[in-house]
Amino acid sequence: MNNSAFNPLLNPAFALPYLPNTSSLISSEVLNSARRTPHSALAQVVLPLPLDQAYSYSVPEEMQDEARVGCRVLVPFGPRRLTGLIVARGGAVEEGVKLKPILDVLDEAPSFTDEMLRLTRWIADYYVCGWGEAVKAALPTGTEIESKKRVYCTGAPPGAWAEHPTARAVLRYLNHHGEASLNGLRQQVDDVPLAFLRRLERDGLVRIETELSKPKVRIKREKHVRLASPFRHPGAVKDLKTQLRGEKQAAVLDVLADYLLEGVTEPRQADVLARAGAPSSSLKSLAGRGIVEVIEKEVIRSPLGDLSEPAAPPNFVLNEAQRAALERIGGAVQGGRFETFLLHGITGSGKTEVYIAALKETLAQGRTGIILVPEIALTPQTVQRFRAHFGDRIAVLHSRMSMGERYDAWRHLRGGRFQVVIGPRSAVLAPLSNVGLIVVDEEHEQSYKQYDPAPRYHARDVAVMRAFNNEAVCVLGSATPSLESYLNARRGKYTLLCMPERVPVPGRRAASLPDISVVDLRLEWKKHRLDGAVSETLQEAIEQRLARQEQVILLQNRRGYAPVLECRSCGFAPLCFDCSVTLTYHKAKSRLRCHYCGRTKRLPPACPKCGADDLAMLGAGTQRVEEELARLFPAARLLRMDLDTTTKKNAHRKLLDRFGRGEADILLGTQMVAKGLDFGRVTLVGVVDADVGMLLPDFRAEERTFQLLTQVAGRAGRARLPGEVLLQTRNPDHPVFRHTVAHDYAGFVEAALEERRVFGYPPYGRIVGVEFRGPDEDTVQELGERWTDGLKKEIGRAGGPALEVLGPEPAFIGRIKRQYRYHTLVKAPRNHATPDLQDLLRRANAAFGSLPHGYRLAIDVDAVGLF
Repeated sequence: MNNSAFNPLLNPAFALPYLPNTSSLISSEVLNSARRTPHSALAQVVLPLPLDQAYSYSVPEEMQDEARVGCRVLVPFGPRRLTGLIVARGGAVEEGVKLKPILDVLDEAPSFTDEMLRLTRWIADYYVCGWGEAVKAALPTGTEIESKKRVYCTGAPPGAWAEHPTARAVLRYLNHHGEASLNGLRQQVDDVPLAFLRRLERDGLVRIETELSKPKVRIKREKHVRLASPFRHPGAVKDLKTQLRGEKQAAVLDVLADYLLEGVTEPRQADVLARAGAPSSSLKSLAGRGIVEVIEKEVIRSPLGDLSEPAAPPNFVLNEAQRAALERIGGAVQGGRFETFLLHGITGSGKTEVYIAALKETLAQGRTGIILVPEIALTPQTVQRFRAHFGDRIAVLHSRMSMGERYDAWRHLRGGRFQVVIGPRSAVLAPLSNVGLIVVDEEHEQSYKQYDPAPRYHARDVAVMRAFNNEAVCVLGSATPSLESYLNARRGKYTLLCMPERVPVPGRRAASLPDISVVDLRLEWKKHRLDGAVSETLQEAIEQRLARQEQVILLQNRRGYAPVLECRSCGFAPLCFDCSVTLTYHKAKSRLRCHYCGRTKRLPPACPKCGADDLAMLGAGTQRVEEELARLFPAARLLRMDLDTTTKKNAHRKLLDRFGRGEADILLGTQMVAKGLDFGRVTLVGVVDADVGMLLPDFRAEERTFQLLTQVAGRAGRARLPGEVLLQTRNPDHPVFRHTVAHDYAGFVEAALEERRVFGYPPYGRIVGVEFRGPDEDTVQELGERWTDGLKKEIGRAGGPALEVLGPEPAFIGRIKRQYRYHTLVKAPRNHATPDLQDLLRRANAAFGSLPHGYRLAIDVDAVGLF
C-alpha cells in the first residue's frame, strides 16, 4: 500500500488538518550537528517532563543488548534519577564530551512498539507537550522509579530564624512529624521553595536527603502446593502417612489427595492449610523431606472477576440499516485499509450490535480491537455484552481499577493474551499490536478530552490517527454526533452511515422514539403546582409508572443537596477559601463542600457575617431531589447514582445491576444515567432541571445540552413498552428544546453550524486555550500578558493569514486550589494555508523562558472546555 496517499499533510480525506513538524522533539544538539562524531553506544531518552527534546546518554557495555528502543531505563537528570524511555539508539557526540550513563534497564522486553512511539510522538507535537509526557500517559501508573527528596528535622535551635514566619512554619511541622517529603511539606507550608530549605540546611536546622523510590506496583504472585512427582499416584499418600508422626502433616497430605481427586493438581497454599487446619511449618517440613513442592504462580488481577458470567448472546438478526452499515465497515476491515466511519444511529438503533459484528470480522483477520466508552459507568454493561461474544479475549482499562489490575491488564495486552480492550479515553493508548478496529462510542462526549495533566489529547482524534498509523478502521458512533464529526462526514473526510430507526423488538415492530414534552416551571409555579424540584406534572407521570410497576430514570445534573447557601438578611454566601466558587451543601454529613478542590467545612448555625438565623438553601442537587422523592413516593424504591454514591470499587455496576434486576423503581442521577443504559422496563425519563449547563459562557453549551437531553431521552421506551420524556425548564421557548422535542438533530445541526461559521468557531476554525495559573493574581496576569505578547510577535514574523489572539482575561472561575487563573484564546482558520500553529506556540514558549516557581502554563490545542 502506498502510505503517502494517506499522509495527513496531503490527503484531504483525513480528519485532522495537518501533522505538525516533529523534528524539535529530538534535540538538534543530538541529531543535527555535522561537526559531531557518530556514537553507536548512545541512547536517546525522553523523560516524563514538559521538555521538547530527547536527551543523549551513554549505554554501558553490559547493557548494550538490553537497552533497546522502547525500553524503560533509569537515568540521572541533574541531581535526580528518573524513569525514561529509549526512543532511538545512536546519535552523535562532540569529541571530549562525556555523557552520563544509563543506570539500569527496567524492561526485559520493550514497553513500546514502533507504532506506539510514532503515536506518542504525534500526540506530543500536535498537543504541544513533551514526548515524555505523552509516553507517561500510555504507561500504567505505579511503575516509575525516581528519586525524591525528604526533609528531616535536626532538632537544632532556630536561632535567628525564630522570627521568620516561613521558617517557623517549616520547623513547627518537622518538629511534630520528624520528617516529610518535599512535596508533602510544600502542601503544608505554602509551596516553600527548595532554595529556602537549602538555606535552613546550611544553618543546620534541617537535613535534605535524596532517596530512590520503588515501583508502587509489581507482578503479584502466590504460593501453590503440589505433591512431588514420585508421590502423585493413588496409593502414595496412604504409604507416606505411615511414615509420618505429625497429625498436621498427615492432614496436609489428605487434603492434597482430595484435591487430586477433584482434578486440582496445584492448589493454593493458603487453601491447603485452611482445609487441613495446619500451620505453615507442617508444609515446610514436608517440603524439606521432598514430599511436596511449593511453587509460585502469577496472580492476574482483573475487575472482570467480580462480574457474573455473561448470559449467552441472543440470536440477533441485523436489520437492513445495520446490515448496510456492517457491509461498509466490514469491507474496509477485510480490505485492510484505513477509513473512518461516522455511524449516526438514533438511540436504540443497535449500534452496539454493529460494533460486535465488525469486531468479529476484525479478529477473524488476526487483528485486535479497541472499544472506547465515555463513562466508567458504562463499562460493566458494555463489557458484559462483549464478553458474551468474545469471552476471555477481553481486557478492561479504566481509572477506577486498582493499580495492580491496570498493570496486569497492560502487561497482558502488550503480551498478546487479550485481543480486545474496553475502557474510557486512556484505553486508546492500550499496548495492543496489529490494531484493526477502533470504536469510539458516543464520540461526541467531552469526557474524551483530557484536561490535566498533559497531554491534553482528544481520544477521538487520537483514535483516528492510530487507525491511520495501523491501516485500520475507526468507527465513531453517536445518536448526536459532534459538529466537528458531522461536518467532516459531510465534506467526505469521514464516511457517513445512518441508522434512522430503532431495532425491532421480538414479536413486534421496531420501538418508536419516546414522546418528549416540555414542562414550563414558570407556569407550574403560577398554578401552584411546584413545591420543590419536582413539578406536579412530573409527579403524576411517576405515579402512573409506579402503579404499572414500570421504572423511571430521573436526571438532575447537579450533585449535593443545595448548590448555594445564602443569608436572606444580608446576602452572604459562603465561598471556598481556596477557590472562587460557592460551597455546596451536602446533607448526609451536614457539610459544605467545594466541588473543585474538595475542601469541606461545617454548616454554620447562623450567618457568619450578620449573625441572622436566616440561611436559605437555594437550588436542588441529587440529594435534595432524592429526599423530595422519598417524601412524595414513600413506597417507591429509590437509587441515587452520582459521584458521592459511586466512590467505592464496582459501585457503578452494583447500582445498575440492582436496577436491572428490578430491585428499584426510580434511578436518580447525574449525567452518568444519561448514556448507554438499556433497561426494558424504563418508560419514563424526567429531567429535573433541563437548564443546567445551557447558559454557561461556552460556545458549545447549547450543543452539549441538546446532546445530553437527546441521550437521556433515549433511555425511555427501548423495548415493548412505549416511552415518555418530560423536560422541566424555565426557558421553554429556547431552540434547544424545540429541536429536542421534535427529535430534530438535522435542524439543530444546521442552525448551530451557521452560527459557528459566522463567528469562526469549530468546526470552521480552530481553538487553542492557554491557561496561566499561580498563587499571586498580579503575577499571573503579568505572565499571561508577556507570553501573549510574545506569541503575537511570533505570529507577525510568520506572516500568512492572521490568527486572532484574545486575552489574557480572568477565567470564568478565577481561582481554583489557591491558584489564580487567566486565559488567552487563540482562534485560527481551519485551512492548510495557516502557519504551523503548534510551531508558533512552541516558539512562544521558547522565547518566554522558564516560569517562576509555583506558576504554570497549560496549552490546550482544540480546547473543549473554555471556562
